[in-house]
Amino acid sequence: MTSNLIINGSEKFNVEIIVPGDKSITHRALMIGALSNGICKISNYLQSDDCINTISILKNLGVSIDIHEDNSLTINAKGLKSLKKPKKDLEAGNSGTLIRLLSGILSMQDFTSIITGDTSLQSRPMARIIEPLTKMGAVIQSRENKPPLEFSKPVERSCCNEEILIASAQVKSCLILASLFVEGESNIIEKIKTRDHTERLLQYFNYDIKIDDNRIKLYGNKDIFAKDIEVPNDFSSASFFIVAALLKKGSQVLIKNVCVNEYRIGLINILKKMGGQIEFKNLRTNCNENIADISVSYSKLKAINISGEIISSLIDELPILFIACACASGKSVISDIEELRYKESDRILSMEKGLRELGIDVLSTESSISIIGGQINGGIVDSFDDHRVAMSFAISGIISSKPITILKTKNIATSFPNFVDTLRKINVEVYEI
Repeated sequence: MTSNLIINGSEKFNVEIIVPGDKSITHRALMIGALSNGICKISNYLQSDDCINTISILKNLGVSIDIHEDNSLTINAKGLKSLKKPKKDLEAGNSGTLIRLLSGILSMQDFTSIITGDTSLQSRPMARIIEPLTKMGAVIQSRENKPPLEFSKPVERSCCNEEILIASAQVKSCLILASLFVEGESNIIEKIKTRDHTERLLQYFNYDIKIDDNRIKLYGNKDIFAKDIEVPNDFSSASFFIVAALLKKGSQVLIKNVCVNEYRIGLINILKKMGGQIEFKNLRTNCNENIADISVSYSKLKAINISGEIISSLIDELPILFIACACASGKSVISDIEELRYKESDRILSMEKGLRELGIDVLSTESSISIIGGQINGGIVDSFDDHRVAMSFAISGIISSKPITILKTKNIATSFPNFVDTLRKINVEVYEI
């Protein structure tokens, strides 16, 4: 992926597309597969920078992983207690999911390890995992609760009994993975229910985990028996092309084999309320996840006000929702989104600056943004090295009156390596510079 993109509009389109495998599920499948006993084959895993870093880290922890040419891999797993002390620091790159989930595993090991990441990751808050892991006996050193994180042998492993007050699937999954190493019953309560891929995968592996509404109960120090996993395609990646079809007059798209986990599809519910024509087809279940083909047709969108619990189900899709709001009729207000301040960039600030550069009337507070729909003009926008910001502004270019140049787009490869190729499939005129 090159450093900058120029988007110079598009023709209308009527196509079927396939987006890459789900990033959230790929991370979790790799980690749980590595802790299982037996041979675990993972098909359709996401071959992005973030997930390649996960594979590299697991190999550095002594896990045997064979990569195949058919977009699959095989883990020859030796169980919960098989991880080895790494010979070097573990590099998580740009991935908050990777560092937070893996911290749950590393915190319960008998060896010392250090995990770090790029400049962006080293600025992200880790107190939200350090504090509950420390209650479980973890010994963690950090610089002002930010990466790098250094883990030493736990003083004494204790079961997790934690209520998670912020909506964070990463924190929840970190604590679930840590609890796998602790004898006895752990209980985790979410104030707001979040994506449940970790729980679903453990259930798929027939692990002793029980879900009762917002309460998770599991019994640690038990064997996980390997099973093959087929990763569905990523809803977050699909979201860019859902919005593209809604915005480009005369267009339709069918996006195949997409994960439609109920805690991931808040964007669909919001876009439908805005007037979007969106339909799930061929709805089915595989590896304990709901999957569908998503059919989308051009629609005239109207503004919307949203806040509260639904935000957690579209947290990754908020940047592309902002683009939809910028093209809708009326004023949209999106509140309770302060978590965006702590993503790969400050996404409220990044999107506000970019939208204003493109001629959209936008105003933000610490935890909200208001957007008045209008004509997107050409211009130069900075993505602040944030993959979702970059891809969102790329979609805005399909209806812009003039070309849009997007700066610092290399990190698109962390989640959607063939994004530019997929843009070209929907007739977007795009240049890589």
